Amino acid sequence: MSYHNTPSPTPTPTSNPTQNVVNALERVAPAGYHYMPDGTLMLDSDHEEEGGAMEIHSFELDLTSLPAISETRLFSVTGDDGATFSLEIKNEDNHYYNFITRSFQATKTGLNNKVISGGFFQRSIIFPAVTDNDQYDIFLFAQPVTTKHAKYNEVRFGDGSIDINSTTGSNSLLLTKVIYQYTNNTLTLTPFAAQDTVEIRPGVTLVTDTVSIAEGGEAAKQAFSISCDVATDSKCYRIIKQPTHNDVVAFKSLIIGSAPVKIPGENEYPAVTGTGDTDGSVSGTSVTIAEAVADSMAVGDKVTGTGIAAASNVTVVSLDSTNVFTASESLTIDSGITLSFSNRMNYRWPITNQAHVIEPGMKIITNATNLTADTTVADYLDTTTIFAGTEQEEVLVNVSLPAIDTLGLKPVITRGDITTQAGTVIFDKQQKLALAGDTLRIGGYGQKEIKRLYGWEVVFSDLKIELTPVTTTTTGAVSNSTSVPVAERIGILDDVSTVSGIGIDASVVAPTVDTGAGAVTGAGTLVLTAAQTLESGITLAFANAGTRATITGNIEILKAGPYGAELNFDVEKLLSIT
Repeated sequence: MSYHNTPSPTPTPTSNPTQNVVNALERVAPAGYHYMPDGTLMLDSDHEEEGGAMEIHSFELDLTSLPAISETRLFSVTGDDGATFSLEIKNEDNHYYNFITRSFQATKTGLNNKVISGGFFQRSIIFPAVTDNDQYDIFLFAQPVTTKHAKYNEVRFGDGSIDINSTTGSNSLLLTKVIYQYTNNTLTLTPFAAQDTVEIRPGVTLVTDTVSIAEGGEAAKQAFSISCDVATDSKCYRIIKQPTHNDVVAFKSLIIGSAPVKIPGENEYPAVTGTGDTDGSVSGTSVTIAEAVADSMAVGDKVTGTGIAAASNVTVVSLDSTNVFTASESLTIDSGITLSFSNRMNYRWPITNQAHVIEPGMKIITNATNLTADTTVADYLDTTTIFAGTEQEEVLVNVSLPAIDTLGLKPVITRGDITTQAGTVIFDKQQKLALAGDTLRIGGYGQKEIKRLYGWEVVFSDLKIELTPVTTTTTGAVSNSTSVPVAERIGILDDVSTVSGIGIDASVVAPTVDTGAGAVTGAGTLVLTAAQTLESGITLAFANAGTRATITGNIEILKAGPYGAELNFDVEKLLSIT
């Protein structure tokens, strides 16, 4: 397309209403040129290539997800004056938006043959309230012959599919967009024990709280309260610190693939983990040992010992019975030979999901049977130092690998969001072969990780954890004695619990339980640090320890995420249990 400003006294007439040989200043276009509506000169031949079509420059509409409630949104179609278009909006039930009645109907309808004047055309759309998720497909048609869309500029998602909302223009008469509408998402607040070192009784005694809000919505500061009870009657909680937002954990479920990926140079069998003596001579792959195979080895273990060549790689294929296993190669071994077994251990593992959110430093949040303790995600670096201690000392990098590698695999994208991304992950510690196929919880703590992993932007304030005071009654009168008989001792802790109640001398520091409590239940005698005189049947309250912990505070939603999520207060950071 060519634009020029070369004057000429000789006009070239044209019948096209968008082409003028005389501009607003009554200047005549040179031969072979004409004036465009914006006053610029254009070659007649270039306009002929364009077919004389006027252009729709853009379609402006908020395409972010809609809440479940009704919402009105303005749209505008910008373009050349005289450009003509039609607009249809269809929901997932194949109903069409009627711009007159402002509602959806089964009969096909829309805006037809609307003309842009003054550079734009503007109207509004009323999207209705819904009780389930909905989708609106938007079709903007350029009028054939007279109108075209702006030049097509394509944008694609990571899986190769077209991102129609980010793509601009069109290489046809049709331009399409989409809007999704979602019902409210629920954010659940709950107590959580990451490593199961602090008991939480499941069921009705576990109290959670929720916030319901539309995706992308905001919610003013609101109070919440959650609580948990110990699972064992003879145990009790003690507060070790007050909570902050850094005690709230967000995590994803990470699915480990079927087999590890060996890193070049990696020692996959770093240590002997079990031994067993052959019970009878061996000639073949079936091996009988005097010990229980389940206690001595695991599938995948390397087998070494007299009669097995040092250069061979004999492994345990299966555990066949109490004392019999199958080896990967045929063996010839005498009876009474001690065999050594070494667990296969690997740093790098395939994962079927979550490669798009995992970062170095992330922790495996919960205990897992086959997981090495205190495991985190980390880059891999294997080096060799040469000429150590000399001026020529140099560190050579043998292998360097990133913690996460997507391996060029395409993600799975749903409604514009990545839902699944396969790849590989490297842990900072080698993991047993038994980890294959396991599902792990991986995540991080604090408001930043909540946003990154869940898409929820939240702010916590006024966080507090308290123990519900333990109460019991005296079962007999006490006269100037430290020994106090009570009906129940659950939740009371020696050297921690303080006592108050009618008859307890309030003029001095509240006495502490010295002995008689702890890992006990039922009636018994508590020995206090100060003598008391009490009536029988008096209710006493015991603080600083208890069986129920309650976390309270305020939460403000700055932006709701695309789906429901659970925010877990890690009580292991807040409580100890005795």
